[in-house]
Amino acid sequence: MTRMIFLFIGLLAGCAPQARDIALTDVDLRDMEAVAAIRAQLLPHERAAFASFLVRHHISSANFCGQPLISTHGRAPETIGEAVDLAIDRDAAEAKALAEANKPKHPRHRAKEEWDNLITARDILMDSQSRLRIEHGEKALRRSEWKSLSTKMAEIDRKLVSMKEKVYGPDSQ
Repeated sequence: MTRMIFLFIGLLAGCAPQARDIALTDVDLRDMEAVAAIRAQLLPHERAAFASFLVRHHISSANFCGQPLISTHGRAPETIGEAVDLAIDRDAAEAKALAEANKPKHPRHRAKEEWDNLITARDILMDSQSRLRIEHGEKALRRSEWKSLSTKMAEIDRKLVSMKEKVYGPDSQ
């Protein structure tokens, strides 16, 4: 704690090391006054990355993303500067992945996803029919639930037939 007080006083007095050079082990990252003093010395884009490090990438954070920051050499950051640089890289990679996931998909890709969803829905209906048959034997075929399931499956089958060429191409017939 005494070391922290001296670090904090030194930061305020301007005779401490640059914020980027401060070892992470020398800072209590739960002490908001010390964090604010360090943050004030960083460049604006570094401030945002430092905040991201504290909130999302630091293991002791309640909002920890689940993947500790590791350099390309396989080691954790030792200084504020290293943590900031790794947070910038991670946040950029996450933003790129999100943009990639949200970019428009080719119509055939969307059709394939719809096809897969219909297949899954049909499989669930078939499972429901199987459970009815296990529960009620041959009488299951005369139950209203069976008829409802059969109607839904027939509708899905009609959709699948109409989509087949769009999903698999004109030679799929």
